[in-house]
Amino acid sequence: MSDDFKVYPKARVAFGAGDLVQAVNVKTNIKNNAKLQHTLKRSPAGITKGPEEGEVSFDALVDEDGFERDYLKAVKALTIVQIRVKFPGETMTFTGAFTERPAEGSVDDAIKYSCHLIGKGEYV
Repeated sequence: MSDDFKVYPKARVAFGAGDLVQAVNVKTNIKNNAKLQHTLKRSPAGITKGPEEGEVSFDALVDEDGFERDYLKAVKALTIVQIRVKFPGETMTFTGAFTERPAEGSVDDAIKYSCHLIGKGEYV
């Protein structure tokens, strides 16, 4: 009976020594960039694997203590960092650099920002 009603846990994002607490959304993408290959006799004839890429992005809120990390400095310096994303039954590690950190403040909501990292993604 209890198997019909599941608990859906939240994702976790870790950067540096611990989990990010201001994060509200996280998106991951690991792609192999495979391409179709065509020959004069067969189209398509098969595939080739391309260079692997990994991306992770997350959205976060800013509380009264300010931004959780100095992401803007990491974007400007092209600092190589590592982020771990934990889903139930799966942990991914992304090593790369932040490409952007947009932020927005509005009259009726908290200050929000996003971080986007490109690099390589690995399953742990």
